[in-house]
Amino acid sequence: MIGPVSRGRRILYGAGILRSRSLPRPVVSVGNLTVGGTGKTPHVQFLAGWLSGLGVRVAILSRGYGRKTRGVLWASRGTEDGTFRDRGAAEADRVGDEPALFASTLPGVPVLVGESRFSAGVECLRSIEVDAFLLDDGFQHLSLRRDADILLVDAAGGVGNRRTLPFGPLREPYDHARFADALVVTRCETLESGRKVTGALRFPTGRPVAFSRIVPRALIDRNGAETPLPPGKREVVAFSGIARNDRFEHALRESGFLVRRFFGFRDHHPYRPDDLEKIRAAAGGLPVVTTEKDMVRLPVEWAFPVEALRVGVEFLSGWDALSRFVLERIGRPEGR
Repeated sequence: MIGPVSRGRRILYGAGILRSRSLPRPVVSVGNLTVGGTGKTPHVQFLAGWLSGLGVRVAILSRGYGRKTRGVLWASRGTEDGTFRDRGAAEADRVGDEPALFASTLPGVPVLVGESRFSAGVECLRSIEVDAFLLDDGFQHLSLRRDADILLVDAAGGVGNRRTLPFGPLREPYDHARFADALVVTRCETLESGRKVTGALRFPTGRPVAFSRIVPRALIDRNGAETPLPPGKREVVAFSGIARNDRFEHALRESGFLVRRFFGFRDHHPYRPDDLEKIRAAAGGLPVVTTEKDMVRLPVEWAFPVEALRVGVEFLSGWDALSRFVLERIGRPEGR
């Protein structure tokens, strides 16, 4: 079972029987306890953009979940133009949809994938100098030592029934939250809803705790061009293949869209021509909207316009303490 195995791994690494390797640059991990739905991808994008804005040269290391390749690969060398052009499903197949999305939305940030994130980091430093690494989905990747372990927990779902797979949503026992250096409670409707989660987790006092929410920002086309969210009501047909499709549909409705038909697929779904034909036929000329992560999995040659809802992260509380903590751990106090 997942629970005993994950406890055993933590014990072995803690005792030094299994050893973690260290990169010669600070590593900040962003991960979660559950199988998805915490908003990890937009939080990694937020942190990468924030650090880059401070002049910190950051690279993202990811496993590249769902890719059809092996070994260490570059999704971006940090010189791409940040568009979806000429990417599509082939790129998602090569590096995974989340790294493909990072490459498209963070044009100045190198992105690498690999089963061993240590090997990916070493490959990065062979040709590009960076100040710090962001470890995407790294809470369970104990073979790489990290300088800051940020754990995300969803305010609405929390830790579910507190049981590990296959009997619940957890990748490892909920009390393993104590191994994190900082906690971000995501998708908070209110601060109170977020604080209930921290109470249930019994997260150690004295460590940074922040509360955030995911906010719709704009619509984008396949080339990455943004248009503002339309005022008033706009009829659309929508689809997604993410961990919580219901949340995407809810976000569209909350943003003022009238969702006439919604198609939900499993997380990381590879879109086939018959999927797209079904969506096109149901739209009947109405605009079609999906997520950015789904957009990068669409074939380049899809035959009808699709827009993606771009979202961002807003912190309700705790960002000052969290940001200071991250900068201290990477050796850049006050962003210097």
